[in-house]
Amino acid sequence: MTLARASAINPLELAGAAFSSPLVSLVGALVIAGVVGLIATRTGRSAARGPAAEGRTLRTRYAPEHRALGIVALATLIVFLADFLIRTYVSGVGLAWWAFAVPLACAVIGVGVVFGIIATHGTTPPDSPIVPSARRTWLSFSSAPTLVVAGVALLALVSTSVAAGVASSPDDEGRYVWLTIPIPNEGDIDPIRVPFYGWTYSLPVLVCLAVLVAVTWATLDRNAARPYVKPETVAAERVARRTSARGTVRIMTAATLLALAAAWRLIAGAGSISTLTVMGQNGDAPYDAVWRFAELAVAAGWCAPVLEVIAFTLLLLVAATGLRRTRVANSSPTPAEPAQARATGGVR
Repeated sequence: MTLARASAINPLELAGAAFSSPLVSLVGALVIAGVVGLIATRTGRSAARGPAAEGRTLRTRYAPEHRALGIVALATLIVFLADFLIRTYVSGVGLAWWAFAVPLACAVIGVGVVFGIIATHGTTPPDSPIVPSARRTWLSFSSAPTLVVAGVALLALVSTSVAAGVASSPDDEGRYVWLTIPIPNEGDIDPIRVPFYGWTYSLPVLVCLAVLVAVTWATLDRNAARPYVKPETVAAERVARRTSARGTVRIMTAATLLALAAAWRLIAGAGSISTLTVMGQNGDAPYDAVWRFAELAVAAGWCAPVLEVIAFTLLLLVAATGLRRTRVANSSPTPAEPAQARATGGVR
């Protein structure tokens, strides 16, 4: 019995083979992150520094969480690649039930640590607490584009996990790890069964994703709700809190994209099956194998490396921001708000 692929080898397939490994995607991400980091560094050189005493105060308060975000981002990237290399080239075990949830679980642990740092550093009101004029929420320091990208990634992973789980079939041990592709009008021929992103893999992903969303929300909420040190540092603290929020959301987004890319890679394998040849039957002519979502599966396989490049780039940017020497922006109030900030403390 022989399975045939959808088409013969062509230049597009060769290009796809070049990006079949996350290691190649990492190379592309390193280039992109390097360019973005260089531009950001040159742009940030013009930022003014605040008074030394206030700068030390803000570094003491915000540097630990920024450093932790950098470590979490780097750890998520390393653990994902290590798991891929071990399963592919060392152990030979192949896929396990937790394979696709690895980046999500790593992000859950890491963001949870960041939440603990924020909850224990800077949540105690200062001697002269500033009374906010408006209630701060988890949305206060997150940009809309960042949240939209994160929402799209979450929706894509949830949709993929549920749809693939519904389409999957159990093996002899009851694990939903197969996709059954029937042979039309040939009831005496067993259908094709290929490895698939079924419930065995997608359920752990959905559980880890739900926990990650909850931990990320709690971190953003704590980041926004804690009081400012003093009116003079409000502007600099806003910058620091935006950095914390951006890093947290980027880690969640990157982990989600890595899990989604891994799922799409496996699903793409099912979309490439088009015919089945049974030796000694049908004059050795191939039978057509029909799966109505084959085109979507193949397209997902092409998009998977793009998702990995985006995810790696996000993690590298967070790591670079968190692990480099912390610089404090100008801590004096902006021209538009000094009177209100100093006199009433009415800051958002």
